[in-house]
Amino acid sequence: MSVEVRPATIADVPALLDLYRQLAEGFGDGPELSAAQGEEIFRQIAVQPDRTLLTATVDGAVAGTVDLLVVRPSLTHRGRPWAAVENVVVGREFRRLGVGRALMEEAARRAREAGCHRLQLLSRVQRKEAHAFYRAIGMEASAQGFRLNFDHRSDSPRGDVP
Repeated sequence: MSVEVRPATIADVPALLDLYRQLAEGFGDGPELSAAQGEEIFRQIAVQPDRTLLTATVDGAVAGTVDLLVVRPSLTHRGRPWAAVENVVVGREFRRLGVGRALMEEAARRAREAGCHRLQLLSRVQRKEAHAFYRAIGMEASAQGFRLNFDHRSDSPRGDVP
């Protein structure tokens, strides 16, 4: 078995959409996109500076992905940038094979090379198995997160917000 991590290509979009559907299972917020819509969004992502969709393949098959964003500059930390990862997912059949570790190591390598002072991610409280994985690869829980979701149909916030 060989794990390769590389920037995603437009040809990966159908497999990425399948991975995002797995990520959303049980949360009801999966990608409701056709392959053509996914490809158009991928094109928009691909031209953003300092943003990379990384894809892991195992023997040529798309096995996982992570969305890496480097935010620069910063008015803190002597102007050093910071990085965030989102949508970390490894396909069911590829879990516990080192795919997630390879993705996160590549994201961390790229963040270090960009001069970032930190790499952060947010993970839903319910994702206990993912939290154990992040700790196992050396990440530490460091903050209490908060968010405000917006209903995509009406642009109004969901939940009780004063």
